[in-house]
Amino acid sequence: MRKLKAAKKFLADRSTTGGVILDAHRTIVFKAIIAKATSTAAMIQVIRTGINASVVDDMVQYFDVSKNQIFDVLLMPPSTAHRLIKERRVLDPAATERVVRVADVTRLAEETFGGRAAAAQWLRSPNLALQNATPLSMLDTEPGAGEVRRILSSINYGGVV
Repeated sequence: MRKLKAAKKFLADRSTTGGVILDAHRTIVFKAIIAKATSTAAMIQVIRTGINASVVDDMVQYFDVSKNQIFDVLLMPPSTAHRLIKERRVLDPAATERVVRVADVTRLAEETFGGRAAAAQWLRSPNLALQNATPLSMLDTEPGAGEVRRILSSINYGGVV
């Protein structure tokens, strides 16, 4: 119960900056997680508690991609994901951690490119430094996310990729 309260507080704290809506039927969290850097302890609480599966719809809208592309990044079978969304259940900790990872890298991309549209476009576009994979597709694993972070850092600081 304490974990759930901590996770709701984390999301509620972002309601003014991240467009979070908390109600009995839907929790919009993707923008809230992107909104600002968060303490490690708060992120761990969110991961352990889980995020409502409706976050998949938020991610589809944010990135303007298909649900299947988001399912691939979250390493979730479509049938499982659809069931969780329909039943308004939370994602397991592993899938929640992937959502948090995607949000973290997306926040870095927004900072690098100056906004949502440019960041989403870059994350969806094939990248030579990733052997023509899209940065978004690399976020299913931490090593892939690390590589995307390294590229963003190189863009930010003028380094060689």
